[in-house]
Amino acid sequence: MDLMLIAMIVYLVGTLTIIWPKPLELGAHYAGMACSTVASGMIAFNALRYLLGPDNGYLIDMKWGNYSLQADFWSSAFLFLTGVAGTIISIYAIDYGRGYLGSRIRALSGLWNLFILSIVSVLMAGDAFSFIVSWEVMALVSFLLVNHEAGKKDTVHAAYQYMVMTHVGTAAILVAFYLLGSASASLSFADMANNGLEGGMRHLAFLCAFGGFALKSGIMPLHIWLPNAHPAAPSHVSALMSGVMLKVAVYGLGRFMFMFTGMEEIWYGLIIMIAGLISAFLGVLYATMEKDMKRSLAYSSVENMGIIFAAMGCGSVLYALGYLPLSIVAFTAALVHAFSHSLMKGLLFMSAGAVMHATGSKNMELMGGLLKKMPYTALFTLIGAMSLASLPFTAGLAGEWLVLQSYVTLAQLASTPEMRLLVIFAFVILGLTGATALGCFVRMYGIIFLGRARSNIVEKAHEMPFFMLAGMGLSAFMIVVVGVVPDPLVNLMQKVLCGSNAIPMGTYIGVTWFGSGNISLYSPVLLLAITGAVLVIVLAAVCSKGFVHNDVTWNCGTYPTERQQYSATGFSKPLRRAFDFILNPARETVYLRKNHSYFGVKLQYNLSIPDVFNDKLYAPVQKLMISSSSAFRKVQDGSVRLYIGYTMAAMIVVLIWGVLL
Repeated sequence: MDLMLIAMIVYLVGTLTIIWPKPLELGAHYAGMACSTVASGMIAFNALRYLLGPDNGYLIDMKWGNYSLQADFWSSAFLFLTGVAGTIISIYAIDYGRGYLGSRIRALSGLWNLFILSIVSVLMAGDAFSFIVSWEVMALVSFLLVNHEAGKKDTVHAAYQYMVMTHVGTAAILVAFYLLGSASASLSFADMANNGLEGGMRHLAFLCAFGGFALKSGIMPLHIWLPNAHPAAPSHVSALMSGVMLKVAVYGLGRFMFMFTGMEEIWYGLIIMIAGLISAFLGVLYATMEKDMKRSLAYSSVENMGIIFAAMGCGSVLYALGYLPLSIVAFTAALVHAFSHSLMKGLLFMSAGAVMHATGSKNMELMGGLLKKMPYTALFTLIGAMSLASLPFTAGLAGEWLVLQSYVTLAQLASTPEMRLLVIFAFVILGLTGATALGCFVRMYGIIFLGRARSNIVEKAHEMPFFMLAGMGLSAFMIVVVGVVPDPLVNLMQKVLCGSNAIPMGTYIGVTWFGSGNISLYSPVLLLAITGAVLVIVLAAVCSKGFVHNDVTWNCGTYPTERQQYSATGFSKPLRRAFDFILNPARETVYLRKNHSYFGVKLQYNLSIPDVFNDKLYAPVQKLMISSSSAFRKVQDGSVRLYIGYTMAAMIVVLIWGVLL
């Protein structure tokens, strides 16, 4: 039997833990996590073996009538990503999930297996019907996982908002498949690749597909569900949703671009590119303003999905301009960054779960000094934060360097003033995004792990158990490996796009790109050598006598306290003031009580950053829908006689219509 089918059966066995008897719920949890770990490892191994082999045939190719499982190189790249992330996060969840003992832990473990299985099924679907069924199962199961802590009002609201939004996206994808299927011999992907759709219908199919997959990816302004769903879900679920599920939408968009709608129209790529660039900057801007760890990481996912979409759009534009070989760097960048993001965002959500497990809070303003309490978690979080900030020797830099090279290539080939202006806009946005991301994760790490404790919740903090640390440690290790030796991953993703005949961009000294007119080199080896030399000089200077003098920071004659540290809100204030016209912060002053007749009252200042798209787009639409629905109450007043009158009137109209025809 095919190894992929065996893995799917193991996931199904893990799903059956839902029906284990209540007294065996802890055993059901362990069994479920063991199944997901083993099955995900099998998926990763088989996908990697296929990607490293000859570029012919399929990873799996099975048919049952009109339904099929079929996985090519494009599918296998995302199956590899899913398998790696699924294995690591399942190991973490062995200990993390124990926190739900007595709180439907059997359902959590079973649905976890079904969630990964549904993702794998989407990636291996060989026809439109199988794709949509698997997509719907993925949406439903992820809704149930987000709503796991249904006793909390905010959780229920976030889960149902997610369900509504994801079904809007599904409806758009259904329309795209319907249009393509109506011009194809069948609903199999092979036949749909030869569809006869042209003109306006092809454009409509692309727009529907883009809208549906952009919504699932959290691209602005379709992101509104994402900052609410991730904080509501258990942390290992958030890690898989952000690290893997969002990438499934990238897979779907790529499938449409490469197989179904084509990329000959330049405005296809421009739409994807502009949406991605705007999402990248606004996502990280909102992430820097958040005090809730998981909401900040959720907005960071909006940023990184924006970077991936910006790369996909750039590749599509280069293809439409007739530069197919040069478009490869952009599509390779998208795949490399997608894999890197699955590692680093999975790690940060696992770290957030560890901090919540230790302190009982997600509010960064209440933390500080956790480095001493949780040294291993702090180390792993530092590596993840450095990667999300695209610092050297981490996986985040490799993908973003390739994204930059794709835009440098486009700049060299821009033939019109409008295209040159767009490329300049892209460079400005990418530069602002990178700088803001650095500030965002310096802020997050510093506020949570450095300095002094800001509240007494830090006193009870403790280091995590073995499997939680093992999951975070594996992610951190892979982030460093990809950051120091990026060429195997770059070459693998390049092979996904153009087979074994392509000239590899990755070499033993780093990653090179010749398409921008000059030789561009990203070499961690050279950076490591330079960094090592600088460190030796710095250490020699620090270790010399008289160089270091330890003392308390001068504080106007007083001893500094924890209340005088930078808060998360204070750290982000300069950026908030610079972009006040976008953020529109809401400030509130609350008078608590009068402490003394001379010294006056005690005040509390509250600051909130509303989501501009929620306030300006979704809230008015919601208000309009509610007011429109209220108008129908006058029609439905509960009177049976009135309903009979409606029926008679409808019959008269039908009779008159029949006579006229």
